[in-house]
Amino acid sequence: MTGYGPDVSGINGSLDFRVAHGNSWAGGGGQKRAQPVFILVKDAGSGDADGVYKPASRRWLDHDVYENRFGECIISREAHNSKTGQAKHGFVLGRGGRPLYGVKTEKLEVPTAGWKAFEGQEPIPELLKFASWSDCCQHGSWYFLQEAENAAKGGHWKVVLVMADRAFDCHTQARPKGRGDIREGGSEWSSQLCDLLGTRAEALLNLGQFKRALIDACAAVHFVPAFEFSKARTRGVTACLNLGVSEAQAKLLMEEMCKRSDRDFPGIQALEPLVDSFLDRAKADKLKPVTLIEEDHDDERIFFRVVDPEDCKLYSSTTYNSKVIGSREYGDLVRGQSLQKAGTWLELHVSEAFDDSSGHRRAYVPLFTDDPEEDREEVLEKVPVKEYPRPGRWETMHLRIKPIGLKPPADSEVPLDYGRWLDADPPENLKVWPYIYKHGLAVACMLQGVSEEVVDSFVRYHWVTGWNHVFLFFDDPDDPSIRHAKSLEDYAQSKKMAGAGLSVHRMDASWWEAAKARSRFYQRQEKNDFYEGVCKKQPADRSARKLIVADLAILEAHEMGIDWFAFLDIDECIFVPRMQDCSSRRFFGSKERSVEAVRLWNHEAVPEDSECGDWFRECTLFQLNRQHCHGFHPPREYDSLLRTKEGREFEPEAPNQDTAWWDRLFGQIYLRRQEATKRLKLNLPGSRADRPIVEGVPTKGPLVETFCGFSSYEDGKMIVRLNRHLPPPIPNSKHSYLADNGLMLQEVYQANKSDDAVILHYPNAGMTNWRRRYETSGSCSSRASAWPSSRLPLASHAVVSSGSRRDQDLFYRTFIMQNEHNEMAYLAEHGLVTRLEIVRNILYDYDNPQAPPEQLPGQTTWVDPKSGLKLGRA
Repeated sequence: MTGYGPDVSGINGSLDFRVAHGNSWAGGGGQKRAQPVFILVKDAGSGDADGVYKPASRRWLDHDVYENRFGECIISREAHNSKTGQAKHGFVLGRGGRPLYGVKTEKLEVPTAGWKAFEGQEPIPELLKFASWSDCCQHGSWYFLQEAENAAKGGHWKVVLVMADRAFDCHTQARPKGRGDIREGGSEWSSQLCDLLGTRAEALLNLGQFKRALIDACAAVHFVPAFEFSKARTRGVTACLNLGVSEAQAKLLMEEMCKRSDRDFPGIQALEPLVDSFLDRAKADKLKPVTLIEEDHDDERIFFRVVDPEDCKLYSSTTYNSKVIGSREYGDLVRGQSLQKAGTWLELHVSEAFDDSSGHRRAYVPLFTDDPEEDREEVLEKVPVKEYPRPGRWETMHLRIKPIGLKPPADSEVPLDYGRWLDADPPENLKVWPYIYKHGLAVACMLQGVSEEVVDSFVRYHWVTGWNHVFLFFDDPDDPSIRHAKSLEDYAQSKKMAGAGLSVHRMDASWWEAAKARSRFYQRQEKNDFYEGVCKKQPADRSARKLIVADLAILEAHEMGIDWFAFLDIDECIFVPRMQDCSSRRFFGSKERSVEAVRLWNHEAVPEDSECGDWFRECTLFQLNRQHCHGFHPPREYDSLLRTKEGREFEPEAPNQDTAWWDRLFGQIYLRRQEATKRLKLNLPGSRADRPIVEGVPTKGPLVETFCGFSSYEDGKMIVRLNRHLPPPIPNSKHSYLADNGLMLQEVYQANKSDDAVILHYPNAGMTNWRRRYETSGSCSSRASAWPSSRLPLASHAVVSSGSRRDQDLFYRTFIMQNEHNEMAYLAEHGLVTRLEIVRNILYDYDNPQAPPEQLPGQTTWVDPKSGLKLGRA
């Protein structure tokens, strides 16, 4: 069978025409060939004709020639002259030029009926056609295995061996991945292969080939679980006995082989050395039984399994006449909180779902049926500790669960996470990054009214993670925190800290006078409405002042020779995952030179306590940005501008099936928060914000506008590259930049990969900080964002300015802490919430410095005290 490459069966198990004919199978001259077929010939009187056939590398009479995988037979289209002199066609199954069977047809496809015997023996073969090589081989394997078993009944062991060899070849062609194959039928494939190898081992035993029989038996038990008995195990013991091994040692040998899975199966021939080693040890009586003692670890959880679903009802109290508020199915695991009434009732754990619409806070289930004590039967049975499911993600995150609200789903309900971002633990053998990047990084911030602890954490964290310079602009020139910021500035200068600096600016009248003279917004206010609008709003609009400050900071950073510039709020920090050593220098320094900016998407911190001092050290729970979730793709500013130009900015986005899960999950949260919104009686101006699609869900009355998701923005921020030979970019909003000439930046890297850096945003951390933030207005952006923003800040301002203290507490618990209805545990099980303690740990390590590691020869580094650049080898 010349012209064949290796058989490729892929995850779908189909070998298409390109395998046989290459990518040009469609032919030349515009001639389209028929789709391929694969043929199984069985029950032929001439046994050599039986087998699986597939297209060869040649054609005859404008049709494929099919070759038998196990013999020299072919199926080809042939022509002969009739009595009238016209050419007639048909298909012939033959060998060595001798026609065994044939059929007359003018169609260009192999028929399955109408065949006649020429020189072949009766009976006429049966032909089956398949669209994929995998299916053809699978049916061929079944046929040859049946033939082998029939021959074994008559004791024709040589025939058994031939048929078993053919069945084995077909079987491995059908599903090359074994039990690890995720296609339907993978486990059945493994069981059939075990039976097949057991049959072949039986034939080898009867032919006196005991070593080969043992190898086949050892191979067979790889493909079924160790606790399942198979005839191959008995055949293996018999082979060992004939090879001079005692029965006890033979059983131990097969038990050792049964412990291995198909993942450990190297192949029949490659298995022989391992079998030889175990055989030598068995002959020397060196195999010892291994007894595993399983100790139940201490687990405070309680689990029962349902064995009587008809009587497994959830009750509102520990009596059978109380209200039924749920049920469970056969085999369900039920988690309990404690046993009640002398162990006859189980109080369900707070994480178990039940009907709480009537206000029931507890649910109970009986352990026995409601029958007399001598006749009662078990409703639930205790589950051994070793069979307990893994703790939920909400438990490992130490999230709190309330009796009434959403319940975290089980693993079976959430097959995969929707979040794609993960701060994974680096592997133990991770090599030290060999490069030392020479890029300079600077971060700027305009702040007002924050504590000294927050200022200290913001500066120190960015110093430690690779930012060379920090600019602090105090909007209030008399801010009490300026004193501590100045001490940090003096500390950096007096210690001559290599590669780390701080500049503190008091935005008083003299500073503003100098700023107006230098700012590009004031220099260009006569040229553009945008610049003019920013300058006019500056006295009363904080967002306008931030644009001017960002412009001055980026100009100063450009003069210092900084390569990357970021403008953040005081409640933000840039976090690089541990896989990249938490190093901002490594992350930004590794970007291609053509990248002009990087857009980092922000994860939002969810406060777990009503008060917070230093959010960088106290907040560790974060909700993932949608752009780091399955199905979402980062929007482009150009697309938004195009929609605006075409007048489509108010048109709703087309439905996306890839993101339908978001409506399903957050729609449940949206409905749960309806009651709180109705109690607050919010009447916000403007059009209502977009809400999750909740059609088809029964609701009590009309839906009012409420909020779910982020409490602040979610469109990320740009970190821009500075070119020393070109003017720096100019801020377009607090989220984006334009080139100095007003054009859009050409290449922006959207950092939405699983290990990309993110911005950790800590808005509204602590009720006191939240009230202070929204006591005054002026939080509107000086320019509309390219992404739809949340109306939650507008609602926060309305509640803080005119709501009672009770309304403020309800609003903060429901929409800021976001755990009034177990939302965090619910989202955590779907991979949409993560806990990050790295920022706190980095600051702790800074407070408590460890002893520096010993400098090994060849790994010394030198730091230039002027520029802060690191040189050396690692």
